[in-house]
Amino acid sequence: MSSRIPESTVEEIRVRTDIVDLISSYGIQVKRAGGGYVACCPFHHEKTPSFHISREKGFFHCFGCGVSGTVFTFVQKQEGLSFLDAVRKLARQCGVTIREKEDPEAGKRARLYALHEELAAFFRRCLLQTKEAAAARAYLESRDLTGDICDRFCIGYVPKGEAPLKRWAEKYKFTLEEMAEAGVLLPPRQGFTNWYSRFGGRLVFTIRDRAGRPVAFSGRILTDDKKAAKYVNSPETPIFKKSNVLFALDLAAGSITKATRREAIVCEGQIDVIRCHACGFTTAVASQGTAFTVEHVQQLKRCADSAVLVFDGDKAGQKAALRTGGEFLAAGIPVRVATLPPGEDPDSLLRGKGPAAFQDCLDGAKSIIAFLVETLRAGEADPSSIDAVTRVSRAVLDMLKTCTSAVMREALMEEAARLLHLPVAALHEDFAKMGRQTNARSAAREVATMEDGSMPSGDGPECQGDGISAGDHDAASPANNPPPRRELAFCEFLFDHEHDSSLLPLVETYAVDAVLTHPFTRLVVKAWREGCVDGNRLESLLDDLPPVERGWLNGILLSDDKSGLSELSAERILHDFLRQLWVEAVRRRQGALPADSTPETDMLRLNYSTCIRRLQRDAWGKASRLMSADLFS
Repeated sequence: MSSRIPESTVEEIRVRTDIVDLISSYGIQVKRAGGGYVACCPFHHEKTPSFHISREKGFFHCFGCGVSGTVFTFVQKQEGLSFLDAVRKLARQCGVTIREKEDPEAGKRARLYALHEELAAFFRRCLLQTKEAAAARAYLESRDLTGDICDRFCIGYVPKGEAPLKRWAEKYKFTLEEMAEAGVLLPPRQGFTNWYSRFGGRLVFTIRDRAGRPVAFSGRILTDDKKAAKYVNSPETPIFKKSNVLFALDLAAGSITKATRREAIVCEGQIDVIRCHACGFTTAVASQGTAFTVEHVQQLKRCADSAVLVFDGDKAGQKAALRTGGEFLAAGIPVRVATLPPGEDPDSLLRGKGPAAFQDCLDGAKSIIAFLVETLRAGEADPSSIDAVTRVSRAVLDMLKTCTSAVMREALMEEAARLLHLPVAALHEDFAKMGRQTNARSAAREVATMEDGSMPSGDGPECQGDGISAGDHDAASPANNPPPRRELAFCEFLFDHEHDSSLLPLVETYAVDAVLTHPFTRLVVKAWREGCVDGNRLESLLDDLPPVERGWLNGILLSDDKSGLSELSAERILHDFLRQLWVEAVRRRQGALPADSTPETDMLRLNYSTCIRRLQRDAWGKASRLMSADLFS
């Protein structure tokens, strides 16, 4: 959540926006169904409605493809916007004025945005109008990049030397210090008096952010100088971070959201992307001269449901495809890899053989796991040998352990088993063994740390304050079982009263980790508490959860079950929930006592039984005094 827009304003926009009306405004037919509404999902093709909407909670969830969220999420996915842009769009629609918090750096950023906007136009004019740019124009013509496509991508040329840029800065009232901060001019080095033009004599590609604002440049050399870098890129600045900007995403996002598969084409180079767009493949993007990062994947995730990688077919390209594919798997996004003919890249293939040949490559793209198996087997002298199969299967499992989607992981594991001619059960067994070995190594490191005299981190189950053992924690972990029904019902109650801050003292005092058995439940309760203090936490919670836990949260948020208690006050209902949670916690303690009868255990068993009866029968004032850590001491 941006710190520049107050949480209270975001929450006001969410409350004022009717989610049913919003979804209907996009031409989606919404029908009443029970206590909520249903529609055919706009994010995947279906004939039977599985897209459920809760007007009361301002929330949607598709049980077909798993997409879910609030009004902001819907606008983000429907239009490919960032969260802040979605907030601003809905603010305009519902009449909320956004008063952004004062940002001392806002003025500097505004100047840099203006500088880059004017510079991009200046470089474009230089390409079109100056004699010096003849070589740049000839290069573009040789690559069949002319006319509209150059305008669309604002391709330009930077004059040689620092003098033209100095004159330009003086004319447009920018200082040399601002030119230096933008990375266009470099200040004199020690012993020199001249400034240096970073992109002088180069063809430049304008780099734009998600909103379409020029924020950086990438310059390509036009000579055969072997000592000079082929490409030079802008340094990072207050408005440009390489890991956060994807080339052409401002142009591709709309096409991705409207595409049947909502699949992005990910290329390695800017020329490849430009060629794709020129030939009608307008969902293409690329990173900024760096490896694809987690931040890049998150940028794409806002508008794309899947990705196809179209990298060079050499070893470097294969390695980059596998590394990038792993980032998509870790984000739970399906990813395929297209194999190009030897010696081809997207630009050369589209120019030489046309869009149909490129489309054939996209249609024949393999899953990342199939590509991994094929690549590794090609490097083995005898791919069918036991040692080769072992090496390949280990690499497959190493990649699959990063996959956050259980469904995707299972499908890819079955595919790998078929390709390796192995029973899928064998891969499952090795995968489980790999997990146990990882856990054992972690435990060994923890023991070694404790033997050095330090304390445990406080994140493990032994530090939760409720005496739950590591075994109990594993039995209730998200990877094995969902939370107990009682705890899920408690979470449903909290989100039915997410704006009732009068309940916060009771939840903070009595809904402690000692009575919540499942890590997911603890996380939801923590998010609810923070939401009462700071505002809406739902967006960040949904983004942070892995797919399985996100499904549990969706069930909580879409539930219309009030448990027949609607005539009671919220405080009374909360009292009853807390009593039940504490009773079950005491029963767990009682059940964990040794079976042997000794005076000490018999007394504890009697005390626990008495405590359970008092928690159930006493008035709240008396019962609540029992709900403390002293109960288990």
